[in-house]
Amino acid sequence: MSRPYLPGTVNSHRVLLVSGLWPYDTVDEKKAVGRLNIFHNRELREGITALVGADSVYDIGLRGADGGQPLFRPNTVSEPTLVSVALRSLLPDDVHVTDQELADLLHSDGRSEEDLRAAARDAVCLLSTSYVTNFPDLRKVVDKLRELSVGYVVAGGYLATRNPDAVLDCGVDAVVVGDAEDSIAALLRCLRGGDDWSSVPNLWYGTEDGGKAYTFDRLVALDSIPVTMPDGDLSGISVPYESMRGCPYKCAFCSYPLVTTKWRFKSAEKLLADWQAIERSGAKEIIALDSTFTIPPKRLRDFLDLYHEAGLTIPWGAYSRVTPLRNEETVIQLKRANNRWLSIGFESGSQHMLDLMNKGTRLKDAYPALAHLRKHRVAPWSNFIIGYPGETEETVDATTTFMSEHIFGFYGIYVFNIRDRAMPVLSDPGANVHWEDVGSDWTHSTMNSDQATELRWRTYVRVCLANPDAINVDVFRGSNVEKEYGVWDRAFSALKHIEAWALRWIDPTTVAAEGGDDIAGSERALRDLLAPLG
Repeated sequence: MSRPYLPGTVNSHRVLLVSGLWPYDTVDEKKAVGRLNIFHNRELREGITALVGADSVYDIGLRGADGGQPLFRPNTVSEPTLVSVALRSLLPDDVHVTDQELADLLHSDGRSEEDLRAAARDAVCLLSTSYVTNFPDLRKVVDKLRELSVGYVVAGGYLATRNPDAVLDCGVDAVVVGDAEDSIAALLRCLRGGDDWSSVPNLWYGTEDGGKAYTFDRLVALDSIPVTMPDGDLSGISVPYESMRGCPYKCAFCSYPLVTTKWRFKSAEKLLADWQAIERSGAKEIIALDSTFTIPPKRLRDFLDLYHEAGLTIPWGAYSRVTPLRNEETVIQLKRANNRWLSIGFESGSQHMLDLMNKGTRLKDAYPALAHLRKHRVAPWSNFIIGYPGETEETVDATTTFMSEHIFGFYGIYVFNIRDRAMPVLSDPGANVHWEDVGSDWTHSTMNSDQATELRWRTYVRVCLANPDAINVDVFRGSNVEKEYGVWDRAFSALKHIEAWALRWIDPTTVAAEGGDDIAGSERALRDLLAPLG
C-alpha cells in the first residue's frame, strides 16, 4: 500500500475537534427567514425593545398572571454536538482535546484567535462535514485550518463519506467514511509510527506520490458501542443520541441512506440502558438525532413500554415520519414516555409531489397524525420543501393550503437544494435537473432556484397571515422558544404576534398584497400582551 503523505510536523497527542452548524449569519438571506430573527436582526431587536419599553429582548415578559418571567432566554450553555461527544469517547486518554464550533472557527478573532492558534498548531484535526453542504465552503474551512498550522486534517461525516475523493481534493489529508469507532485510535497510532496504515478501517488518505489510497470496509455492531455522554456536570444539558445508522427509505432528495451500506439500529434494551445512564447523569433532555427514530414499529413500541416500566422521566425529542403517528395509541405511548417534540418531514401538501419525491407517505395520514399530536400535546416541528423537480405554482399552493389549515407549532420551509452529488433525483433523466456544483443554483423542467425562493417567501407570508397556530422556527432560532412553548401555552400567542410584527416590518409590501393589515395593528397587540420586566 502507498505511503501516506504527511504535510509537516504532526503532534498526535493533541486533537482539535471541529463540528457543529455552519455560521448562521452567512446563510444567503434570500433563502432564509433568518432576516426575521429578532436575536440576529439588530433593527428588529431594537424595534421590539423600544415598543415594549424593555432594556433588551431578554427583559420582555407577558402581562398579567404569567408576568415576571422572561419570555426569552439566551442559549448560554454550549450544547455538545453528537459528533464531538462520540469522537471524544474514541480518543486515547493521553490525548489533549480542544473542541471548536465550526461557526466560531470561521469567525474567531482577538484573544479567541490566539487561543485557537495555540490549540491547533501541529494538532490532528477531526473535522465533521455533516453541516458543510458544498466544496467551496469546505475549502474555506480547510484554508482556515492551514492558516492555523494544523498538522493533519481528517474529515468525516456526511459530505466526506459521500464524496471522499472530492473532499481530499479540497486539501483534507484523510477521510474516514462511515463508522469511525475502529478507525480514530488506529489512525492516531499510525501517525505516531506505531501501526501499518493498512490496518485502519474505512480510511481514504493522500499518498506521497500525489495519489489516493483506501484501506477496507468495516461496519460496527451498534449495540456494542458504549453509551456516549459529555464529560462533567450535565445538569441543564441536552444530550445528543444516536440509535441507528442509515435509513430504510429512498426519498429521492436524500442521499443519507447511501452513507452506510446497511440500515442498522440499536435494540430497545440497548436504548433503555443508555437512556438510564443519561438520566442518572442529570441531563436535561435527550435529543435523538436519527433520520427516523420512530421505526421499526416493534422496536418503538418495545422501547416506549420499557421506558414507562423502568420509571424513566427524562424528556426527549426525535425525528419521525408521519406514518407511525396516524395511530393514536402510538402517540399516547409517546406522550406517556415523556416525548416532548417530534420533527416531522411532511415535505409537501401535494400527494403528486410526495410521489415524485418517492417519499413513501400519504398526505391523508397527516390529518389524523396532527390531530393526535395536538390532542395529546406532543409538539410537532413540521418541515416542507419548495422547488423539488416537478414543483409548480399549483403544487406550492396545495402546500400553502395544507400548512395554513392543518399544521400547528413550529415549522420550517426550505428551498430544494443540491446538497450532495449522490442525491438520487440528480441521476433521474425525467427530473431534468441542471446544476454546477453542490450548493449551487439550479434549474429543472418546471422551475429554477430563484423562482423557488420567491415561492418559498410567498408561502411563508401566506401561512404567517393565515395560521394563528404556526410559527416559523427561524424567527426565534438561537433561543429557548421552540423547546419550551407549545401552541397550548399562553406565550405562543405572544410569539405569533411578534412574528407577524416582524414580517410586517421587514416586508410591508408583500404583506399588504396578501391582504394583511398594517404594522400599527401588530404594535397595539404587542403592547397589550408584553411588558418590560423589573
